[in-house]
Amino acid sequence: MNFGELNLVKEKGPRHFHLGASALLAALFCAFLGVPQSSARSIDPTLKHSVVHAAQLRALPPLRIDVAASAKVSLSVKTEFSSIKREAIALKAAKAAFARARLRRISLDYARPTSNYRLTARFGERSRLWGGNIHTGQDFAAPYGTSVRAAEAGTIIFAGWDGGYGRKIVINHGGQVQTWYGHLSSINVRVGQHVKVGQFIGRVGASGNATGAHLHFEVRRYGVPINPVNWLRAVGIWV
Repeated sequence: MNFGELNLVKEKGPRHFHLGASALLAALFCAFLGVPQSSARSIDPTLKHSVVHAAQLRALPPLRIDVAASAKVSLSVKTEFSSIKREAIALKAAKAAFARARLRRISLDYARPTSNYRLTARFGERSRLWGGNIHTGQDFAAPYGTSVRAAEAGTIIFAGWDGGYGRKIVINHGGQVQTWYGHLSSINVRVGQHVKVGQFIGRVGASGNATGAHLHFEVRRYGVPINPVNWLRAVGIWV
């Protein structure tokens, strides 16, 4: 075989190409030096002999390239990747559906504290109306006398007048969680009474430190005020 030629010998049967070891090594050597194979004859004969001799000493086996098998492997990898991608999408959709179903079930245990409202003073705001301190709840502006309902089942632990809160109700829900309802015009529960979620407990008013009819709704965990809107939305109640 001429050193400057790279012959591909097609075998019978499956599509295989057979490369002689010395021819392959010579071709790679030419490519490494940047010498065109057509110019291989200009290489020093001693160098060519050394390259061929080195290949013979290493007894390199012929390189066999199975085109059909390679195509099958490539197709198999693509098919497997597509299958994994479809399974990942299906799993993501299933998790989202499960989360929605779980949230719907949980939301049955909670309720909006009032209706016909608009959100006004928000949690964390500062105002001279409460001495420049941080607002510890969420105000629901609603018509005077609108029903106020228990946001979660629990036990009434306070029902009466409390300074700037005016007429106030506090419900203990267990787990160190309480909800407060302030500025009421009337209170329709008593201390020690157990109330169900959504049960009527009083009416919106403007008692205490209030400039208009609204419900001051407050949520406390371990005695610390937390954002009531976030608390409601976390259990599937959108306000």
